[in-house]
Amino acid sequence: MRLKAVREANGLSQRELAKRAGVTNSSISMIEQGQVSPSVQSLEKVLAGLPMSLSYFFSCGVENNSDSFFFREQMSKHDKPYGFMQLVAEKLTQRRVTLKRFVFEPGKDTGDSPLTSFFDQAGCVFQGEIIMSAGQQVRTLVPGDCFYLRAYTPFRARNSSATETAEIMVSSAAGE
Repeated sequence: MRLKAVREANGLSQRELAKRAGVTNSSISMIEQGQVSPSVQSLEKVLAGLPMSLSYFFSCGVENNSDSFFFREQMSKHDKPYGFMQLVAEKLTQRRVTLKRFVFEPGKDTGDSPLTSFFDQAGCVFQGEIIMSAGQQVRTLVPGDCFYLRAYTPFRARNSSATETAEIMVSSAAGE
């Protein structure tokens, strides 16, 4: 059943996966229906047609595709001194990517103490004007401007407008 979910999530028919993997259509069908339990080597051969590692196959969580979309009205807001932050897929187990939406009220900032992260982060300004400090560098960023922060780099962000909110999205490769 997991194989069927992975195959369908990748938009492949049984025939296409069989062709890519160099096995018969009936082999794919019997595995998906639970009629046979493939050996590790056979399963690796089938997964090479995706391509996907064995470890990822058993940990990818494709069975529940209802966890693919997160609408801002449904995500919890974490109040912050500058406004609020929302974490995409906050309750999703085994999340491998973190995406945060920060909304800064007019004139507000992240506070007196710089923030840091255990992971590299990349971000982009989507609304407003943000004054960003990273280490010793300070830049004014406008919509479309982006930044990259190495792990443990101290940073601060401030909405320079007295009347408009500002919004940035920040992503890192691991959950935090």
